Amino acid sequence: MQFSTLTLTAFVLAAGSAAASDDLTIVSKHTQDGKPAGTSTSYLTSDHVRMASEEGHETIVDLKTGVMTMLDGKKKTYYTVTKQDMEQLAAKMKERMNDPETKKAMEMMASMSGSMATSFDVKKTGATRKIAGYGCEEWAITMGTLSTIKECVSTELQYPAHAWDAYKDFAESMKNMMSAFGPMAKSGAELAEKMKNMKGFPLGSSTVVDVMGHKTTTESEVTEVRKGSIPASAWEIPAGYTKVENPMLKAFEGHGHSHR
Repeated sequence: MQFSTLTLTAFVLAAGSAAASDDLTIVSKHTQDGKPAGTSTSYLTSDHVRMASEEGHETIVDLKTGVMTMLDGKKKTYYTVTKQDMEQLAAKMKERMNDPETKKAMEMMASMSGSMATSFDVKKTGATRKIAGYGCEEWAITMGTLSTIKECVSTELQYPAHAWDAYKDFAESMKNMMSAFGPMAKSGAELAEKMKNMKGFPLGSSTVVDVMGHKTTTESEVTEVRKGSIPASAWEIPAGYTKVENPMLKAFEGHGHSHR
């Protein structure tokens, strides 16, 4: 799914530091290894977020209920992810951890993540620039030699006040799900804590991932910010779409059957 770290970080940061203002429609362009990789449009209001990519993948988040709806424009299908789904996934993950093969694999991953945990760093680079007419400060998020993310965040853009309590519930569900991964969850929690120092809305993002000499660079940048009321129809599922089972839950059920 071609959603940038920029868009997802924007959701997290906007939810965490509310400022009353108009609804926002934000258009971003994306590149991968220097080549155009389409555009995405995000719609933000006080109680909903919708993120749409050029490829037809969309996510609608109802901040009042904490329900996420994932849409596939090419297949004309959608599925929902509820708090109960998160709890169910957490239970299934913990159950899976009892499998000897899984335990061995997780121990290996945990040892890798344990060494990475000490190499997380989040700090200002000192660089500033203007994106879509708004000034922003650049931050670098490094994870050892594995990846570097640079985000330019702005305090000039006033975004809608979000239902923070609903978001916290959702975040808690995610944390419960990740707790099955033990030390790996600790690494993620440490990074999230350090990222709290980043204040504002991310307008530009650059991610470099280097795995065994194979380097990939993805970039996102806001090209347009429109202010004005977003109609309630923006949160509705388009006509002609068919609901399907949450593939995450389906995948776990499939694994369960294969062990029998």
